[in-house]
Amino acid sequence: MGPRVDTNNGQSDHGVASSVGATFPPTPPSHPHVLNTSTVFPLVLSTGAAFGNHYTTQQMLDALIHQQTVVAGNQDFDVDFAKRVFEKCGYKTHSVALALPDVFRRLSRDEYLQHRAKNLSGLAEQAAELALSRWGRPRGEITHLFWGTMTGAMSSPTIDIQLVKRLGLHHDVERTSIEGMGCLTGFRLLNLARQVVQADTKARVLVIAADLRSAIGNSLPDKPTRTDIVSAALFRDAASSAVVGKADLLRDGEHPCYEIITGLSRVTKETHHLVMYSEANDGVIRLHLDRKLPDHIGMVEPDFVGTLLEKGTRALDPQGDVIKLLPPVSNMDILCHTGGPRVLQMVAQSLGTNKDRLSSSWNIMTAHGNLSGASNLAVLDHHNNLPERGSEWAVCLSMGPGVCLDGVLLRDARVSPSNRSCIPRNLQVLPAAPTYYRSDLAVQCSKRVIHIVGGGIAGLTLAVTLDPDKFDVRVFEASQHVGEMGYGMAVWPSMMRILRDELGVTGLDLARSESMAVRPIRNCLDVKVGNSNPDKGFTKRSHLLDRIKARLEERHPGCISTGHTCMRVRFEDGMATATYEKKRADGKPGSSIVSHTCNLLVGADGVNSAVRRYVALKSDTKSFGHMTAYRFLVPNPSEELVKETREQWNMSLGKHIHSPCYQISSKGNALNVVVLEYDGKPPGPPHRPCPGELMDVAIRGELNFVIKLLQTEDIEDLACYSTYHVDCEPWVQPCAAIVGDAAHAFGPLTAKMANLAVNDSYTLATMLNDGFDQQHHPSSSSSACKVLSQGQILQEWEDEQRPKFQLTRTRTLRHLQLYSPQFRGLVTLLWAMCPGQMLKYFGSIFAYDYAVFDPKRKEKRGKGTSLIVGSTYDPLLAVAKRLSIYCGLFFLSLALAIVVSKAIWKHNRISSHLLFVCSTAEE
Repeated sequence: MGPRVDTNNGQSDHGVASSVGATFPPTPPSHPHVLNTSTVFPLVLSTGAAFGNHYTTQQMLDALIHQQTVVAGNQDFDVDFAKRVFEKCGYKTHSVALALPDVFRRLSRDEYLQHRAKNLSGLAEQAAELALSRWGRPRGEITHLFWGTMTGAMSSPTIDIQLVKRLGLHHDVERTSIEGMGCLTGFRLLNLARQVVQADTKARVLVIAADLRSAIGNSLPDKPTRTDIVSAALFRDAASSAVVGKADLLRDGEHPCYEIITGLSRVTKETHHLVMYSEANDGVIRLHLDRKLPDHIGMVEPDFVGTLLEKGTRALDPQGDVIKLLPPVSNMDILCHTGGPRVLQMVAQSLGTNKDRLSSSWNIMTAHGNLSGASNLAVLDHHNNLPERGSEWAVCLSMGPGVCLDGVLLRDARVSPSNRSCIPRNLQVLPAAPTYYRSDLAVQCSKRVIHIVGGGIAGLTLAVTLDPDKFDVRVFEASQHVGEMGYGMAVWPSMMRILRDELGVTGLDLARSESMAVRPIRNCLDVKVGNSNPDKGFTKRSHLLDRIKARLEERHPGCISTGHTCMRVRFEDGMATATYEKKRADGKPGSSIVSHTCNLLVGADGVNSAVRRYVALKSDTKSFGHMTAYRFLVPNPSEELVKETREQWNMSLGKHIHSPCYQISSKGNALNVVVLEYDGKPPGPPHRPCPGELMDVAIRGELNFVIKLLQTEDIEDLACYSTYHVDCEPWVQPCAAIVGDAAHAFGPLTAKMANLAVNDSYTLATMLNDGFDQQHHPSSSSSACKVLSQGQILQEWEDEQRPKFQLTRTRTLRHLQLYSPQFRGLVTLLWAMCPGQMLKYFGSIFAYDYAVFDPKRKEKRGKGTSLIVGSTYDPLLAVAKRLSIYCGLFFLSLALAIVVSKAIWKHNRISSHLLFVCSTAEE
């Protein structure tokens, strides 16, 4: 979420609301972003979108089949039809605001209302926060709030009222709430906002659309029909938002995204039967989508779009003074509601355009699903954040129950005037972008400029490694100071080698453990770790970051800029420009918008990376990792606890839960404890729970070691957070890259991802240092070394690091399997029956480390050289091989037994026959 800002600039509330638009104190300052035109159009000033958890199509299909056939006992459920529908929907991942065990679970009415109250308003708040932070003005200047949803309920105070408080809007903001408009909600609200700001140039309208349409799958009838299955397969959850204003006189910090030329709404004739939606007495939601709906949309769209463009032509040129105003619709981008593959195909076909013109719609649909009315502005947000635009013009289209159509004609306000071939003679275009601080580029010197977004362990390691004689480095951190909490983390030898030996980071405090105590539910196994590596142990995250920061100040003094939240990224002419919300240095409310340009932008901004959306253009999946983590410290442990943990670190295992406990300093006795519960609760924002909540978790999981610790020890800094998995591709663009959790997050698993983040940063910076030498001093480099461009260096880095992540992802999944519901009973039995083998399996999961990149050995290293140090033993593969050997021996023995039996039977039969012949002869 974006930061809260002062809504009144420190002044008292004395504004008076008018019937058209509210005048809010203080009056915004005027600045010279003036559009000299006789026709000034409303503007989209910012956009934002928020999504739920992401699950694969197979996960969703499995959940539906499980709920219907196992939970509900519906043996008549059409599994084959469900498989075909899910396969044809075209979604790679599905955005759902529920935890996976609750997906397609039949919700009671109370559960549905709680789901709506929490997650609908939560997604709406996230999307609006993003749009407001990108807008760049105090929230008190929002005069109107337009809220729309199809996820209805009778509840007061309504969500629009709640959002006023949660978003920090002025209490005199004029609210409008619209429900029941289905999949055209977003663009209908955008058209209403257009009309308001056209009438009142001082108005600033915040538009929010949100839907939880996956809830259709939570209220299926006892015997779902094929129509019900189709509805459950299609609809998903999201929220989207936009800020709309007028361009007569833009305010400081406002930068236009699109001009809203005109809009159009239409109710098509004799089509009510194509979309029908109703709620039964028992709360079951029935949605009927006629098979002919896509065909009908294809029939009516050409006339509708033609009317929209005619209306736009009149708006652009009311006096007819036009050379050539609008290009053919086939040359425009089409931002269409994500109604499904057939709908998008029919829209493209009927308008005579191709799939590329609907790329934002296809991207949103395949990545998230049919998002109902929230899809409209989500597609606009995707288009708004594309690094390159396909066209100056965009036609927004949505369709909903009725059948009704809504359309908006937009002109991209950021397209260079030189690219505009068709404009009115009397119309001057808006500036393409805000003025950027080009002085960053140090153009008078030979240094290349590298900017790093994120001042965590990965970002600072990257900055330290970059050679100050070759690169001008700046680090932009969102917080007002660079720091970490005092929680612990595991340190592996590769990290120590990089920080201490390669980068010269001094004063590292490492707590070592000579053994590990694994504590299943009913017994304790104390297993000695032979020849323990002195560079393997535990430390405080805050201490580690402070030491890296101290080294950074020695190599790049004053390179850290705090209070800078990255909002968007733009690539142009081989350069990267990032726009930031800059908070006041004195900590007082208020912010400004600044932009900085560089040769290379590196996103080290964590799981919720702002840079990733501009880099990972092929796929970008962030999903709930099924683990809820409780972290806390034991600052002054008792003598008994110190004795238990001084020479060994503890791993307690319970039902669907585990808890590592270890010391985090060689100079004291403080303990770090983490309790990780598998699918304990739905994902949510970080919070500080009460100790009672943690005790309930420990008791529920039979975590005896933690129960005793909570009863006898004082704890501090208790926090709870949800874990997330990030898997995206690619990690690089020609002038940008993402490292650490911004590129890959999977876990938690003994801090492997934190160690890999350091490895990422060191490898990337080392390659850049080496590449700079080859580019600027080719005579000093080996003749065999090929001089690589920056883009080639970045791609080589991704090829080096991605296999390391893939191994870690596989091992992490092996780890999670120990606690998943499908294996809980089996795992508990195995710990009781064969603890030694289970311990070997448990230890093998994380018994490896990452190779440290060495440019001197890069050319000598073969293609198949391992990037992993230590054991690469995969326990599941080993078990599979052993089972295959046992099965082979079993079947071989069985075959031999059959052959021998047949031989004996044949021998016995011959003997009996001879005996019979002999006895007959004697007679």
